[in-house]
Amino acid sequence: MTDPLLRPRSAMEIVDATFRLYRLHFSVLASIALILLGPFTILSTIVGGTTGTLIDRASGLLMPIVSGATVLVVANVLHGTEVSVRGTLAQLDGAWGSLILVAIIQNFLMIIGLIFLIVPGVIAVVWTFAAPMAVVVEGARDSSTAFGRARQLARGQFGHILGTMLLSGVAIMALLFSAVIAFGIIAGLAHIGETASGFVSSVLFILLFPIFAISSGLLYFDLRIRAEAYDIERLASALDSAPVTPSAQHDSTSGTLL
Repeated sequence: MTDPLLRPRSAMEIVDATFRLYRLHFSVLASIALILLGPFTILSTIVGGTTGTLIDRASGLLMPIVSGATVLVVANVLHGTEVSVRGTLAQLDGAWGSLILVAIIQNFLMIIGLIFLIVPGVIAVVWTFAAPMAVVVEGARDSSTAFGRARQLARGQFGHILGTMLLSGVAIMALLFSAVIAFGIIAGLAHIGETASGFVSSVLFILLFPIFAISSGLLYFDLRIRAEAYDIERLASALDSAPVTPSAQHDSTSGTLL
């Protein structure tokens, strides 16, 4: 990503940046997802049956944690901070419960909205989408603060958020669908058994899952840039903290733009 990292982006640019960031930091993103979700897949495959299915579904509780860790990777990349598995997981300390609770509330609001009408469900998704980012990036540990912050960021940006989420969703689902089809063809040609095929499919989903959170993380920072001039704030902060060399002092007094 050679362009300015903190800048406003269109929906298409966010999708493009999502896949570029995923490729550049695949090893860290994949490792985090496998560390958190992989044990459930392995255990459910070994146990099998109804119990195995329940174990596999229990992994859903950790999906918000994977998403939160992925958003932190996005934040570190955009701010030029070192990206690592251990460092990212350490940054999540104390946020696990908040992330899980926020995800439960998000799903509940979306389901309630969809039960009555599709429109309220869509509104709930847009208004609450940034709540997990508020938890991991801004340290909002209680759900009311996280959702209040999400609503604040969504104000006046409904179309941009919805359009970006739809475009990202279509692109990501197309990639996931293509990967599943490709694996299905390979599994059929190689005569891979149903159990092994299911295991590999689950691992494939785990590896691709972070892409959803990358897109959300980029959209979150895009909203902050649009609403709060976050890019200018960070630039000013960097300039204020940068050491002033004698040559820089001389140039600044002579009116040279550095």
